[in-house]
Order: sequence, then structure tokens, then C-alpha cells
Amino acid sequence: MKNIIKLLTGLSCLLAVISSCKSALDRDPLTEYAYDNYWNEPSQASAALSGAYFRLQSTLNTEFVLYGEARADMLAVPREDNVTNLALLGNRLNPDLAITDWTNFYRVISQANLIVKNVKEMRERGIYANQTTEYNRVLGQALGLRAYCYLLMTKVWGDVPLITEPILNNGDINSFKTPRTEVLKVYTQIATDLLQARDLLPASYTDAKRTRATLTKGGIDAILTDYYMWRNNVDSALIFSRNILDNTAQYRLAALYDPTIDYLSRPQVDIDNTEYAKMFIDGFSQESIFEIEYSFDEGTTSGLLALFAGGDGVAQFVANANFASKFSSTDLRNLTNFRSSVQIFKQFPKGTFDRNTQNDKNVILYRLADIMLLRAEAFIAKGDRNAAWNLLKRIRERTFGPVEIQTPNSNSPTGYVINNPNPNNKFDTGPTGSIEMAAFMALPRNAAIDVILEERQKELCFEGKRWFDLVRTGKAISVMGPINGLNNPENILFPINLNVIRLNPSIEQNNFYK
Repeated sequence: MKNIIKLLTGLSCLLAVISSCKSALDRDPLTEYAYDNYWNEPSQASAALSGAYFRLQSTLNTEFVLYGEARADMLAVPREDNVTNLALLGNRLNPDLAITDWTNFYRVISQANLIVKNVKEMRERGIYANQTTEYNRVLGQALGLRAYCYLLMTKVWGDVPLITEPILNNGDINSFKTPRTEVLKVYTQIATDLLQARDLLPASYTDAKRTRATLTKGGIDAILTDYYMWRNNVDSALIFSRNILDNTAQYRLAALYDPTIDYLSRPQVDIDNTEYAKMFIDGFSQESIFEIEYSFDEGTTSGLLALFAGGDGVAQFVANANFASKFSSTDLRNLTNFRSSVQIFKQFPKGTFDRNTQNDKNVILYRLADIMLLRAEAFIAKGDRNAAWNLLKRIRERTFGPVEIQTPNSNSPTGYVINNPNPNNKFDTGPTGSIEMAAFMALPRNAAIDVILEERQKELCFEGKRWFDLVRTGKAISVMGPINGLNNPENILFPINLNVIRLNPSIEQNNFYK
């Protein structure tokens, strides 16, 4: 019977490989491979890589928000029956909650480990002869996915078991009875994987969607920027973020402000026609660096509809009113982010849409504005306030437009002529004007970083960044303490699910939850 199962598994995988697929990823939901009849041709390794992305889809379906945002200061829970979300917002985490289980991350890692080991062996057997590019693509993406998962896990749990060899019995890490690995050793593996992946991967692929929905050199640069900012190594973060900003052929900010259109006086649905809104609604924009693709035609949905756009009494989250009030009346992101004062609609059309076929919005993990603002923060740490301001200005001009400026002119009755590209801003006092610039330049270092963090909060809201920003900059307790009582540094990490510990007694619970 066991041999028959292996044979059927191999045949199913082969059929999935040769079948056609319309999405950016040639997805194969089968992610367990029998050694007797697999890893014999490059297309099989490519199918295994699709399996890793398939697992990443389910791992971060809604979890990117639950881990990266639900413990922060931007969301509210309108439904009293959602135990997990209330626990996250109220800082009442316990190890029984499903969100504390890291098993899905290890499913991605297990798949990546299979690929790393086997494609190397396939190359030694000559299977990748004259196919170096394909070998590099598969190996580089597997290494990148493994590193990304470990980075996110260390942000959430701290020490985690470091496993880099394949596990063959259904991806169960508990069979290894592996204890948690000290986080610095995990960091070393993350950096090693990412730097190797960067050397292997191209800047882009011929398929535009594949360039955004699978890892490229730019995607690795984004993860490295994130990693080094998390480690407070701003010099390295500046190096890898520079690679992204220099690649203007591949990455640019999506347009939002248009001097010929007054979006503030038009129906809100008109904002959906901007590149900025389409970045979230349609996906695959030129601002996107790495996103997880979902496709109704392929039977995958991201869960964003249930999180945000389900309507009154249905959506799991709405915006915290205090956060929503931070957007000025002239901030066009306000029209993009919300359909009402607090109803989150960033990833959905503001008008009507098919809630079945359009419940497949991509999850953007990294985009250019994210990297630009991380880079601005790094410049402040290095004492280069001008460079930080120039990046902040670009982000703000995208949403407000340039300010109007009084310029001396002797022919004018007033002695000045006004350059007025944006009637909402007056006399160089807007968010990118010289008055605002002078104030920014005069701020103490920590206050200037707070300006960048608030800009990140408004620009990247509902994209799973805020909680990690607070933790990374040491502001989680000062910001969240008055809101939910967070006052213990050990409480910043998540607990480890009790089922994980029951299955693997060598796993020690995080101190706060013992």
C-alpha cells in the first residue's frame, strides 16, 4: 500500500506539472514528494517551488495583519464574538489561541528545505546541465522563502527551532524534537540564505506578474533592508535599500495626486482609477516589490474581505477612530483607505463589486514606499536629515502634490508671484513646504524618527507593518501601554501554542506566558 501511495503521489505531481495554469505561479497543491519517483527533472523542482508559494498563501492569508498590526494602535474590533482579535487588541494573549501556532511557517520551511537539498543533488547528477538560470531561480527562491519565514517568526516568537534539512513525514517538525535555537544563530542563517539568494536571482522575469509575485533580486533586497533595520544595522540597510531605489526601471511610486483632478470634490469611487488605489485592488503595480498572489480562478482567496470589507457587523476589524483622525482632509490616502469614517476599504473598490470573484486581493509584503521610509529612518540614525527629508517629501508629494510657493517678482503688484500647483496648500506651509522642512530639521533625533514612523503608519496602514515598527524602534510599551496596559518587555513576544509544546516537550514557553 505504501508503494502505491508513493506512485499515486508522484503521478499526481507530474500531472500537475504538465497541466496548464493561468496565474503567475504554476501552482501545485501537492507538496509532499516521494523520493523514489520525484526530483528527476527541473519541472518537478519548479512544481515543488510552486508548492512552497502555495503554503505561503495559507500561512499569511490573514495572519500578516494579525501578527503585524492587530496588537498595535490602528484597529478596533466591532464584533464581541471574535476572541482572537479581542485578545490581540487587548493584549490578552494566551497559548491556546490558534494564532500562536507556528506550524504553517514550518510547512513553508519544510518545502523550502526539500527544494534546497534536492535541486543541489539534481545538479550534481547533471539534471540541470545547461539550465543554470533555472537552477538559480529555484534554489534562490527557496532560500529566500525560508529566510523570510524565519525572519517573521523571530519577530513574533524570538527563539525558534532552526531546521534546514528536509523532514519527510508530512512536515512535522515535532518529530525532530528540536528545541528552540538562540535567535542570533537564526539571524545568521537568515542573512546567509538571503545573501546567497541575492546572488542567484535575477532582477526580473519575462512575466510581469511573476516579477511581483515571486522573489527577485529586488525582493531579496527588500527583505534584507527589513532584516537589517530589525537588527538596527542601518549601514547595511542603506546599502540594500539603495539597490531598490536605484532600479528605477523596475520600481517607481504609484501615482495618486493629479493637479488636473480634484478628487476631494468627486465621488469617492473615482479614487479607484488612480495607480495608487489599483496597486491594492488589482495588484502587480510597479511600486510592488514582493506580494503574495491570490486568484479566484485558481481557487485561492486572501481573507482580506473577511478582515476589513465585510460590512457592518461582519468585518473583523475597523479603523481605530483616533488613528483615522490623523489623516488630514486633503490627504488623498484617506479616500483610498476608507469607505466611511472607519470602514477599511484599502484593498477593495469603493463602489459595488462581486464579493465572490473579487475576494482574491493580493497581500503586499514589500513595496517601494515601505523601503523609502525605512531608508529615511536609517538616514536620521546616520545624521543625514536632508536625505531623510527628501524621501519623506516624495511620499507626501505623492498624496498632497507640491506646495504653492511665494516667489519674489517685481512685476507683480504684491511683489510676489504664486506658483500654485495645489490650491489646498498655501504659501509653502504644506506638509512638504520649507516651513515644514525647517521644523523637521530642528527636531531631536527621536522626534524626527517619530515623524517617519507616523508617516509609515499612515502610508502602510492595514499592511501588517505597525506592530513590528513599534517593537523595532523600542516604542511598543510607550505607545501601547496607555491603550492596553502593555508594560513588560517579555510580553512583546507572542506565546507558543500549547499543542506545539505538548507534541514537542523540548520547546520551552516564552517567559511571560509560563
